Amino acid sequence: MGKLIDHDYLWLQQAPPPRRTATRLLSLITIALAAIGGGSYYITVADTDVDRPSIAITPADSAIDAGPPAEIAAAGRDSTARYPARAYPAVAHAPAGGLIAISQVIGSNPDAVLDDAVRRFAAEPSSAQPTRAWRDVDIEPGDTLSIAFGRHGLSYMDSLDIAHLSKYGSYFTRELKDGDRMRVKADRQGHVEALDYPLDALHTLEIRRDDGRFSGRIISADVERRRAYTTGVITTSFYANARAAGLNDRQILKLNHIFAWDIDFGQDIQPGDRFVAVYDELYRDGRKVGNSSLLAAAFINKNHEYRALRFADGDGDAHYYTPAGQPMRKAFVRAPVDYTRISSPFNLARLHPILHRIRRHEGTDYAAPMNTPIHATGDGRIIFQGRRGGYGNMVIIRHSADITMRFGHMSRFARGLHTGSRVSQGQVIGYVGMTGLATGPHVHYEFRVDGKPRNPQTVRLPGVAPLSGSQLAAFRRHASPLMAQLDHMTETTVAQVGDTQIGKSD
Repeated sequence: MGKLIDHDYLWLQQAPPPRRTATRLLSLITIALAAIGGGSYYITVADTDVDRPSIAITPADSAIDAGPPAEIAAAGRDSTARYPARAYPAVAHAPAGGLIAISQVIGSNPDAVLDDAVRRFAAEPSSAQPTRAWRDVDIEPGDTLSIAFGRHGLSYMDSLDIAHLSKYGSYFTRELKDGDRMRVKADRQGHVEALDYPLDALHTLEIRRDDGRFSGRIISADVERRRAYTTGVITTSFYANARAAGLNDRQILKLNHIFAWDIDFGQDIQPGDRFVAVYDELYRDGRKVGNSSLLAAAFINKNHEYRALRFADGDGDAHYYTPAGQPMRKAFVRAPVDYTRISSPFNLARLHPILHRIRRHEGTDYAAPMNTPIHATGDGRIIFQGRRGGYGNMVIIRHSADITMRFGHMSRFARGLHTGSRVSQGQVIGYVGMTGLATGPHVHYEFRVDGKPRNPQTVRLPGVAPLSGSQLAAFRRHASPLMAQLDHMTETTVAQVGDTQIGKSD
């Protein structure tokens, strides 16, 4: 009876059978008992009373060619091969309220008969087929995708498969936020067929199941673009004046990242510096729904102007470049931490504040609150992580054959990293502390070339490959109108020092 149990379980998992199936199965069991007795019966089942079926059993005219009983007993379950069961006619369904007639010629193996009958009923169309419907899945505080799926009766294994998609899985792990809502299409058993996850007002991540596997793509809504620009002058702080000029937090952060390789926003900004940002405002049905990425930007710092223009290469990857086609993103950033001040600059003849003697200070100390994250200033590999003398807790990262960075006085290291780990620019490697010889919380940062210390604030930062050939020609065509707009706006800003301006152009 092991096979019967397996088939019953399959019914429960895939499609719950209608209540009439129980009556039909009872009829089959009766047939099997009749087969064991060596007879053939004609069974009629009243269809008008499903809960309490009325079964009438009368001898049939046909006889079963079962062979000698002694041979059947000797053959046991192998008798199927010697005395195969007869063919089974299809079940005839009478009209509603009538009778179900089952007429079969039974062979000598009742188990085989019952197994075959079960397979026939399992294959019958059922009125309880799985239905697929869309439902809303809301993300609550502390939710993972699997927790949210479980709360809505959706498959746990599907949540894992979606969260582990190579390109889009991070949207359902690190970027999953309280208050998000996604639409999920699933069957009655909770197997996910489709998922729509709005990322913002303009983009929706679509996940679809195809041949048992999930795939995804990001769909962009059709919008109207209106060119806009913002200009401002630094009087108090970059953040405060950028907000007053009309930039949002995301745009301010982007400006900081674009120019971070050339300008130290914690040290270099001063009153009178100016900035310009060019972007598109996005509208749907006449209503503003957001802003595009920054298309062009300029920053005048200490009377030196830096310009950046956004350009997508042949692979569709967008980066920022100087007007000459040089990438704004250098191999390294200037500072490893969002610091409050430089507590001790690079000085090879410094009087040590604890040892009270002249001792080379081969890096820059950036003061910051305890446990402020420390970031890798470039891509590389950790070649040392541990305790080292006056450095306290220290990390050394090798970026190339000749360039290494040192980070000292950490309170603790970032979880999951160790000697040999690869890190990327901006990745957290540890936290500000005051281990080793330190008078207060800060990170000691060294930039070494061929083992020799260089001033992190003034060393020339290596760049990455610039645009060339057809890519450079395409960039110049793309950049020309943006450069003209930056020329106009920087001149306007110079003429309006002390003010901020927000404008639009058609």
